Amino acid sequence: MKLVLLAFTIVCFSFGANAQRKDLRGVVFEKGSSTRISKAQISNPKYQLVSQSDGLGLFTIQATIGDTLKISKEGYTDQIIMVSSFQDLIIQLAKPIQLAEVNVTAQSKKQELDEIKKQYRSKGSFYGGKPPPLAYIFSPVTALYELIGKTPGQARRFNNYYSRELQESEIDRRFNLYTVKPLTLYEGKDLQNFLLLYRPTFDQLQQWSDYDLVNYIKKSAIAFEAAGRPAAQVLPKLPKAPDLSDKKLKY
Repeated sequence: MKLVLLAFTIVCFSFGANAQRKDLRGVVFEKGSSTRISKAQISNPKYQLVSQSDGLGLFTIQATIGDTLKISKEGYTDQIIMVSSFQDLIIQLAKPIQLAEVNVTAQSKKQELDEIKKQYRSKGSFYGGKPPPLAYIFSPVTALYELIGKTPGQARRFNNYYSRELQESEIDRRFNLYTVKPLTLYEGKDLQNFLLLYRPTFDQLQQWSDYDLVNYIKKSAIAFEAAGRPAAQVLPKLPKAPDLSDKKLKY
């Protein structure tokens, strides 16, 4: 008797469940437009049902309240929706955002300066205006040109600039707002003034480990506070150029 009641209950439950499953209709559009999407796949995993939108974007699929439907189409982003009623569905599929391919060719400061060095070499300045002693023996003409030529003179001045720039770049790499701010919590003018007033030299940084640099920043912050967070010193004005119209000037 119990088995009969159990079987009857199961049949009734199945019948009730099937009675809840109905045809659900809908239409698939391209998001942001009135274009209808055909051959979009609509699936109901719960019942392993699959439908497809027709030429007008219309589809019909069986579902029950609470089912999850997946709508997919090649070239569009999949959409997952939950069935909350049997009203006709309006599905909008969006195209994925595609970023245009960008080729980035970045050069470091050193690479840029090395490129300029090559240009001086291509113009005949092989030693950057500073020929080695052996050059006077094996290439006397080249050595003499390196001493008095216009291009080697420019290369010599550039090499001095080259060394200074690389040193300043190394200082900027290790002593900057990203390393100072977390340790001092300074912002705005205070941060700018601190960076200017306590900027270490290249020789100092060459001797310091990262731990030494952190200690230097912390000690400098104490000194900065003790001094009342002063503004950075203003650079002195450059002297005026001589008046070349003065007849007393001799050349």
